[in-house]
Amino acid sequence: MNKKMLIKTLVAFAMIAVVLPIVIIGGIPLQILLAAIAACSAFEIARLFDKNPWIMAALGFAAIAGLYLVPASHLAAVIAVWLVVLFTIELTDEKITTDLVAYTFTMTMLVGLAIRCVQLIYADKATAVYVLLYIACACFGCDTGAYFFGVFFGKHKMIPRVSPNKTWEGSIGGWCTGAVMSFVFGMFFCTHLPVALRIAGSLILPAVAQIGDLSFSSIKRRFGIKDLGNLFPGHGGMLDRVDSIIFCLMVFNGLMILWGLA
Repeated sequence: MNKKMLIKTLVAFAMIAVVLPIVIIGGIPLQILLAAIAACSAFEIARLFDKNPWIMAALGFAAIAGLYLVPASHLAAVIAVWLVVLFTIELTDEKITTDLVAYTFTMTMLVGLAIRCVQLIYADKATAVYVLLYIACACFGCDTGAYFFGVFFGKHKMIPRVSPNKTWEGSIGGWCTGAVMSFVFGMFFCTHLPVALRIAGSLILPAVAQIGDLSFSSIKRRFGIKDLGNLFPGHGGMLDRVDSIIFCLMVFNGLMILWGLA
């Protein structure tokens, strides 16, 4: 194992050691963790602003917090106000492009809605941990499987214009790994969920994880940046680390709605 891979592995275990107990405990520690994720994400989103990035970070954090704290009946109002604020900023600063406004709006929406999904999952505190771990198995199992299958078997490039290193072999291997891990976990620990939902989630979420990863890669390529941040050595920033699970949380919440569980 080379030094870069060693650092990446150690940081991954450190993140698990910090996050897992908080997820299990829930309550105030979880709220602090979600607020920290929102704050770090808002700062990373605002880094593309040459002028007043701290003001944009504060505004972005307020928007994200509003998205996951307000009642459902107020959600449209928060989104509308945030759009008005962003376009007002664009109109008053010639250096801010419509691309940057669209990027900021999209990223804050993704983070805020994903955190809102975590809050909805914790409406049933007794089962929330198992549901989150089930989603994590599908998401991070896919990420890990894709990496190793890509390294050892990858030959055919997937979407070079978005991510030059990703291969079809890695993608298929990652999907299989995430599907098997989440299915096995779900069958043993998520017995409160309908079997059909667990099967659907295990089949769909690993693919969604890859869509999330590739979507963020496309965004980074559009703005000419390698990583959205540098908070975690070997992993990039907060947004680089949560890109896949953001999409998985939102899609699984959609599946829960389809099954009448949310």
